[in-house]
Amino acid sequence: MRAPEADPRSAALEVQAQAWVRRLASGAARPRDARALQRWCATSQAHAQAFRKAHGQWRALRPAAVLAGQDDPELARLRAADALSMPTPVLSRRRMLGGAMAMAVTGIGVALVKPPLDLWPSVEALRADIRTGVGEQRRLALAPSVTLDLNTRSSVALRAGDGPSAGIELIDGEVSVDAARAAHPFTVTAAQGQAWTTDGRFEVRWRTDGICVTCLDGRVQVAAGGREATLWPAQQISYDSHALGTPRRIDVASLSPWREGVLSFRNTALTEVVAEINRYRPGRVLLLARALGDKPVSGRFVIADLDQALVQIQRLFRLERTALPGGIVLLG
Repeated sequence: MRAPEADPRSAALEVQAQAWVRRLASGAARPRDARALQRWCATSQAHAQAFRKAHGQWRALRPAAVLAGQDDPELARLRAADALSMPTPVLSRRRMLGGAMAMAVTGIGVALVKPPLDLWPSVEALRADIRTGVGEQRRLALAPSVTLDLNTRSSVALRAGDGPSAGIELIDGEVSVDAARAAHPFTVTAAQGQAWTTDGRFEVRWRTDGICVTCLDGRVQVAAGGREATLWPAQQISYDSHALGTPRRIDVASLSPWREGVLSFRNTALTEVVAEINRYRPGRVLLLARALGDKPVSGRFVIADLDQALVQIQRLFRLERTALPGGIVLLG
């Protein structure tokens, strides 16, 4: 008995949808492309569904060319090696599937180490005891005198005991620790460094350039790269696997009160604002108007309603806002 042949119209839509997703991933899309894609998706329910499917396949099969990788040197290198371009919709179904399989093989190593858009846990995050999803925050009372707040997309491994070895490992994301009355030092390990206190409140966050530790109250010790430093209220320090930076004074009011469900920005570059919104919002926001990337943004946005923040940004910079299936928003 012969298997039923695939609907050629459906196959053609899939190829065209794959072409649109590759266009977005190439970083060469412009506002006119956004308008054309929106019209294409609105042609029929089948078109919109094809785009959602292609977007999902792209995220799974080509993590080295994810939509978020514009500022990631490693992803940029891999993307450049592939020389992505918008294909013409004349590929055979066999060739398209063969290409997808090849992309899956070449991209799987990157996917395990650095999942695209944090769509699934990395190999490191799989050993986490506690994880938060997109937009999710959790508060934990680890001891009568220690409270932990996990921000969105964060992973921690618990270190058993309430003695001198008590603490957590921050595998990814951001955490706030209140140990102002701890009986023993409470330690947060991240990368190849540590931060601890018995009488302080502090935050630790993974960033693209390493780990950032901020002292909110009391006194916090930080050790990395064979050195140690003391932080006092309103001081911050960064470190990576090689070195510990120098403590610097900050304006605490400039920190986002994410524990209160608010994102706050003060003269922050638009690209950084978009990147921060993407941490909390399902889907993806892509800034096509790159010339505006360094423009400063100031404001307070409610995490539960970040689409309203996008509307305000659109109006502020007079951008075109294009909403696509899968929670994708193009600003250009």
